Amino acid sequence: MVRRAAVVLAALALFPPLGSAQQPPAYHDTVVVTATGEEKPADEVSAASTVIPASLLRAEGVTTVAEALRWVPGVTVLRSGLDAGVTSLFVRGTSSTHTLVIFDGVRLNSPFFGGYDWSLPLTVGLGRVEVVRGPFSALYGGDAVGGVVQLMPARLGGNTLRALIEGGSDGWQREEVEAGLAGGSWDAYVSAAGRAGDGALANDDFWSRSGMIDLGMTLGSVGRIGVLVRRTTGHTQIPFSGAQLTPRRFTAAEESLVALPLRWRLGQRGTLEATLSRVERSLQFRDPDDASGFVSGDTASDSNGANLAFHERFGQHRVTVGGEWREDAVTDASNFGTAVNDLRLRTRSLFAQDDWSPGGGFGVLAGVRWDEADPWGSELSPRLSVSWEGRPVRIWVSFGQAFRAPGLGELYYPFSGNPGLAPERSHAAEMGASVPLSGGRSVLQVVGFANRERDLIEFDLTRFRFENVARARQNGVEASWIATLGDGGRLQAALTWLSARDGDGRTLLRRPAWSGALTLDGPLAAKVEGAASLVWVGSRPDADPVSLARVVQGGFVTANVALTLRLAKALSARLRVENVADRSYEEVRGYPSPGRRVMVGLETLIH
Repeated sequence: MVRRAAVVLAALALFPPLGSAQQPPAYHDTVVVTATGEEKPADEVSAASTVIPASLLRAEGVTTVAEALRWVPGVTVLRSGLDAGVTSLFVRGTSSTHTLVIFDGVRLNSPFFGGYDWSLPLTVGLGRVEVVRGPFSALYGGDAVGGVVQLMPARLGGNTLRALIEGGSDGWQREEVEAGLAGGSWDAYVSAAGRAGDGALANDDFWSRSGMIDLGMTLGSVGRIGVLVRRTTGHTQIPFSGAQLTPRRFTAAEESLVALPLRWRLGQRGTLEATLSRVERSLQFRDPDDASGFVSGDTASDSNGANLAFHERFGQHRVTVGGEWREDAVTDASNFGTAVNDLRLRTRSLFAQDDWSPGGGFGVLAGVRWDEADPWGSELSPRLSVSWEGRPVRIWVSFGQAFRAPGLGELYYPFSGNPGLAPERSHAAEMGASVPLSGGRSVLQVVGFANRERDLIEFDLTRFRFENVARARQNGVEASWIATLGDGGRLQAALTWLSARDGDGRTLLRRPAWSGALTLDGPLAAKVEGAASLVWVGSRPDADPVSLARVVQGGFVTANVALTLRLAKALSARLRVENVADRSYEEVRGYPSPGRRVMVGLETLIH
């Protein structure tokens, strides 16, 4: 499997884009917000970070954020069956509840049992996806143990309209439209999207829809105030559970976000940022034929938040101080009755960070955050990074502590909840090096990391409740290469080695030792552009869905391609093929992944 993946990666890398097109941004032109809380050039960030721009999302034709995250080093994405199936995201081998997901600074993780529903976020409406790996509780608080994924909304300059319609195999349907408007001191962005498809089995279909409105107004030359509204819904049929067919089972999920962001410049060097937000989530389960009698379940979890950050430069120091307040509420009920009713938890936070440039090519980034909530108490999360930049290499070492607070379900769910739970805690270290090559047209980055987790929450069968009883450790090396090729081509490659083990020394379920990815896009000929992506996930332990026995799940390699033919100035035809080789494989044991799918569509772009 390793040899086969290496051959395919090499073949794709040697395929040169031809022709001419608009040059993609060089690495030093890319900015990252998530690593420091402010925009900073990617080649000045002392952290393992990846930016996936909207241009790459469109070129590859991916519809969901989860699919794009497969390209990121240190990240493993595994999905149960079809596109909207249950999806797990493992960053540096940590649990799927140990990655914080935020949308333009607003936290999206569920307060019930933690984690995030990766079947929901579509790529339309996004300007870029940022991923930082490592402990970031010093800046963002709970859940940022393995890393942070931030979804940044699109900002289309001027008046722009884009629309796409696509159809294909297995009942595939996709519609997207987005428009940007600007006039005087105001700007607006609107997007809407939908997708649907059929599975190979009975009761195996899915659909999802998303819409966003982003309005903004500049306040003279000193600030901007905005209103952001985003809503996503999804419906997934479930054909079986273990060895039992479920012909009428389905889940339906919704997520709504409203945010009021404010940015205000204070003097020549200071900036004030503030955001008020509300996130509403709902999950519905239905199966009228369930043999156990559990035929319906409904969960609603809402979060109100407010955060404030002040940035100011003092000589060689860029200082950030701020605070955050959040109230989470959960209601859960089924046909058996109400399990929890309007449970609430308030979290208060204060944080400070100093980005110091002492000279001589050195940089020091130090931060600390205090989070407090009843009943689990308070956590203090420090992080320190020291970097040195010479010619041409940039080297950094960092250390940090992080935590995940117990969810409201783990604390208070009837019979199994435990109000005495403590947060899950970790401490981690990393060393990285970034080297520009070919006169800055490419950059190679290698990062080694070690992470130790304790007080992990698991269900204790002897006490029949959740307890802080588990430990885990993760060690690994991530390598990535980003390059511009020819006149408008772009290549990104990633390779990860990971050792993720529990307190007894066993490899954690669904964590492969080896994984990799490659994306390539650019012009092929006059009026023709192409893109290809390859994902390789090595063998890994899993649990059989019927016997629950521990098994070894084989690795897989899958490739997708996309072609765009410009028919007229504002009209293009698109062709996409997923799983080009029509390989049969399972990402999760017992859930076959889709075979080859062919999609064709038309896209218009008017400036």
